[in-house]
Amino acid sequence: ETPLPSSEPMESAPVVEPALPKGFATGPRILEPEPVAPQPKLSWFQRLRNGLARTSSQLTSQISALFTKRKLDDETLQDLEDLLIQADLGVETALRVTDTLASERYGKDVTGEDVSRIMASEIAKVLKPVAKPLQLDLSHKPHVILVVGVNGTGKTTTIGKLAAKLSGAGLKVMLAAGDTFRAAAIEQLKIWAERTNSEFIGTKLGADAAGLAYDAFEQAKAKKCDVLIVDTAGRLQNKAELMAELEKIVRVLGKLDPDAPHTVLQTLDATTGQNALSQVEIFRNVAGVNGLIMTKLDGTARGGILVAISAKHKLPVYFIGIGEGVDDLEPFEAEDFAHAIAGLGQ
Repeated sequence: ETPLPSSEPMESAPVVEPALPKGFATGPRILEPEPVAPQPKLSWFQRLRNGLARTSSQLTSQISALFTKRKLDDETLQDLEDLLIQADLGVETALRVTDTLASERYGKDVTGEDVSRIMASEIAKVLKPVAKPLQLDLSHKPHVILVVGVNGTGKTTTIGKLAAKLSGAGLKVMLAAGDTFRAAAIEQLKIWAERTNSEFIGTKLGADAAGLAYDAFEQAKAKKCDVLIVDTAGRLQNKAELMAELEKIVRVLGKLDPDAPHTVLQTLDATTGQNALSQVEIFRNVAGVNGLIMTKLDGTARGGILVAISAKHKLPVYFIGIGEGVDDLEPFEAEDFAHAIAGLGQ
């Protein structure tokens, strides 16, 4: 006779928890993973506002404190001018804001919102003439983009992001590792070339950068590349040597194509504040910089300096970068930037 199955529960083997390193603990076991709500993707403007939060929150809180229950008089205007200059906006922009404010509101009650609105409007007027798209003259093949800037300003990463945009648009791109003083820069650029399906040319550490630029141009032409982007060194410690090297690169490219380099872009780190002004001065004189890209607008930025640079040098600002990702480089929009600095919505 077949015995009936016992209703007594069978004794199960004890569960042995894995031994975890010190400082770790096991939590309750969850059989079904709890659904995680997808994080809403921030718009570019929201990310820009976050990037300029340090500048805008500092400015707006100081402005609000300054204009609490005060009529607009000379003393208040002077205090406001000092505030705007301290925020790296530059003397010219500070005067524009205070002059407009005085003409509209002198002797009247003024709120922090009034000041922020006028500030955004005046900053936009300074920035609109420089917010331009990067024009590529593809009747020149390759169109040569020389990228200059102090080490640490995001040159190599910016080149990678530009290459991604251009190759994504169907153009054939070559990247040349002209920063021959840093092994990391050569390696980093090679990785970006692979990631963006671009051609790559490099040389050994310490080699002549102008010689590399010459070879890169010849190879880019032979391979029918649309665009050649040349990285360069950015050591300001020995300025004379660096500048001589840059001048040589420009001279060599000019022999191969009288109009080359067709575009000379300078990367500026938004966290450096006033130093960025003198950097533009130096590289503009030596390499003929004709466009800017501002990087690292990601929370610790002192974004006001871009306004001061635009007012003084009037160079086109083509792109701004907010993070390290391939999509974190976007065309520069004057109104958005002005509103984000003033702490206003779009």
